[in-house]
Amino acid sequence: MSTSPVTLLTEDDSWEFLRTQSVGRLATAVGGEAEIFPVSFAAGDGVVYFRTRPGTKLVELTVNSRVAFEADEWGEDVATSVVVKGTARILETDAELAAARGTGLVSFQNDDKNVWVSITPTEVSGRRIARG
Repeated sequence: MSTSPVTLLTEDDSWEFLRTQSVGRLATAVGGEAEIFPVSFAAGDGVVYFRTRPGTKLVELTVNSRVAFEADEWGEDVATSVVVKGTARILETDAELAAARGTGLVSFQNDDKNVWVSITPTEVSGRRIARG
């Protein structure tokens, strides 16, 4: 009798995994066209945070705030993936910005990304796959 190589993660396990990662992919869809952007991120208090600057990503988030986000990790024997679906929005208040900065987010590139964005989830799912 064999066991499944796929383990579904609980929501708590998914957030725990997200807190250990620093790079993920943001998926947007505008006008029937899907786009995927790599982003540096941090997870805190049930929210995903990232920084960006004015450009395509920010325009797309303003047109359609519904997004998907994925972070994953691949090893020799195990792969883990967590997907967050939710609503993205630009942070504006001092309290929101303080919460985002409190995550310790460090951008992959130290550049002028000064617009903070949060993703508030409507769904979080994760899975761990063992090589069979």
